[in-house]
Amino acid sequence: MEQTFSEFLDRICKQYAHRPAILEKPDHPESAVTYAALRQKIRGRIRELEGRRTVVVRGVSCADWIITMFAAAEGGHQTVLESAVDPEIPAAAFDAVSEYHPGRLLFFTSGTTGTGKAVVLSQAALLGSAWNGQQMLPCDSSDRILSMLPLSHVFGFVCTLLWPLSQGACVQIGSGMRGFATDPGAFRPTILPVVPSLLSYLLKADALNPELRVILVGAGPCRREVLASVTRLGIDLYFGYGLTETASGLAISQPGTDPFAMWLCPDTKIRIDESGELLVRTPCMMEGYFDDPAETAARLSGGELRTGDLAEFRDGKLFITGRKSDVLVLENGEKVYCPEAEAVLLSLLGKDAALTLKEGVRTLVVNAPASDYDTIAAKIAGYNREQPLGKKILGLQLRRQSLPRTVTGKIQRWKL
Repeated sequence: MEQTFSEFLDRICKQYAHRPAILEKPDHPESAVTYAALRQKIRGRIRELEGRRTVVVRGVSCADWIITMFAAAEGGHQTVLESAVDPEIPAAAFDAVSEYHPGRLLFFTSGTTGTGKAVVLSQAALLGSAWNGQQMLPCDSSDRILSMLPLSHVFGFVCTLLWPLSQGACVQIGSGMRGFATDPGAFRPTILPVVPSLLSYLLKADALNPELRVILVGAGPCRREVLASVTRLGIDLYFGYGLTETASGLAISQPGTDPFAMWLCPDTKIRIDESGELLVRTPCMMEGYFDDPAETAARLSGGELRTGDLAEFRDGKLFITGRKSDVLVLENGEKVYCPEAEAVLLSLLGKDAALTLKEGVRTLVVNAPASDYDTIAAKIAGYNREQPLGKKILGLQLRRQSLPRTVTGKIQRWKL
């Protein structure tokens, strides 16, 4: 297993020199960037980036994005991966900070429990995560992996770029949201990594191509019935768990088993504390949060990371049961797990809703116009009649704008 992108690129671009590495136009396969050409382009871009301290790689996923990213990191620059939907961050904002991480990559967390934080990951950690993926879900040079996820997020970066490239597979770059319904049919991938919301859309649109043999689902919770739909199509289903702080994968399920029962990736160590929180150790651990030693110390101690996730470990398998931030602790000490109640309320109201505490009061925030208040309040009153005192909803707030969510669909409860 390589420790640097230089070693990695030298190996794959020699081993698979004339095979297609990156394809952006499915109707023009001759336009694919071969592994040998990829290496040449990266070397040329390294020269163009000389003299910079920090390189911010921004924009939508494309071959040029990949070339710039590899060149920046291989060239020893501090490399910031910025989502196309994030506000632009000038490189000077990072250069102005005394903390500096040459050759490291900075990924932003999704912001489930607070504002997104820049996570510092080494090339070795990211390559190790790709190696782990191959041990748990093998691919080879005959595979085509469609990248429909942002490469600026660690799940997309590792599972739709580093992992397939490590085995000489072809990385197919999707055309973004406008191509969600048509890209699988146009590219005909054999492996498709997705987040749960994208998988639900693809199933409803009947967009999955017949050549598809594997779907890898990650980056968030998924409804069991959605996963069952994949299995009924005869496609091998893998459900994975990981964090930006751990360079993606920590555990993954196997086809034909309970998708929520996950095997640990190689060299991953776990512990579950008295509150039910999962703590992990992995060779793919972050170096810390950029310019935030207090948050780093709060989450990472002695090589062990507090994940913020609630979990159980049974029969050698890991089960993620929720997030600590999704648990409301009432004044009487009673704990309420929000997603369970929210699933019932979604069915009852037919509207997006989330629970939170406002000045100690258990409050439901609903995406609805003010004119719906009385109707919703009446339904909540009916819901409350079936609930014990500690689980009754005592506050109601309507908002016209959508509820704040991460790119993977998780509620940003802290913003409520």
